[in-house]
Amino acid sequence: MRGAVAAQRLGCFARYVDEVYRHMWADPKKMDEPAVIRAALLESQLPADELLARAADPDVKQELLSNTEASVARGVFGSPSFFVGDELFFGKDRLREVEEEIEAQRAR
Repeated sequence: MRGAVAAQRLGCFARYVDEVYRHMWADPKKMDEPAVIRAALLESQLPADELLARAADPDVKQELLSNTEASVARGVFGSPSFFVGDELFFGKDRLREVEEEIEAQRAR
């Protein structure tokens, strides 16, 4: 999660999320091991060393803590969680419902 904050700062957030989730779920790897996540980031052609260095930065850690507190206050209890407006959807198995709610809100 600190990597996601670092990726926002480096301007590669969307790609980082796509690739990290792919490495976690589609092509499962033990992403809590530093060597494994570094190799996965390199495989995905992301700036692995810069992402990992920034993820260790105290400012990034504090931003993640603030984000987490705001998410909990909004009702989030796990990942992945998605909001469409004020509606919370939890789990990758709810992506179809997320899409349907987006379309429903567009139609209003």
